[in-house]
Amino acid sequence: MIEESHYIECRHVHKTFDRPILVDVNFYLDAGETLAISGRSGVGKSVSLGHIMGFIKPDQGRIFVSYQDITDFTEAEMRSIRKKVTMVFQSGALFDSLTVAENILFSLELRADYNSANKHEIVDGLLKMVDLQHFADSYPTDLSTGYKREVAISRALAAQPDSI
Repeated sequence: MIEESHYIECRHVHKTFDRPILVDVNFYLDAGETLAISGRSGVGKSVSLGHIMGFIKPDQGRIFVSYQDITDFTEAEMRSIRKKVTMVFQSGALFDSLTVAENILFSLELRADYNSANKHEIVDGLLKMVDLQHFADSYPTDLSTGYKREVAISRALAAQPDSI
């Protein structure tokens, strides 16, 4: 019998580094839902997200993303998952050597379904959506932390993932 999974799910996940970080963690998220993972520093929020993105493998338990058990996926298999699900790091994780517009455009570079003009229209539209079009030619070092986060969210949205 095949167990049904949720869009994103952690089942009985354990992870230890120098100490146990995740101990029998269970949660799920269905399509269209929002989930907040909150807590003080060091309780495993980023480690949980690292598992969902396939950057970290659990010591025990199973990870499901896009209805697939990704626990044992190779890096090559994870590429297709990361097109469907992306994350925005708290720091923004922007490329300092690229302008704001180029950072957003980065998510579109591998998209064969858009031409250059379409890609720039999307970047412009996303910058207008977050009211940062006047920062298009600025570099991340010129932005506040909040603006960096908005650019990072715009970059994530540009990739049109199923889930952020």
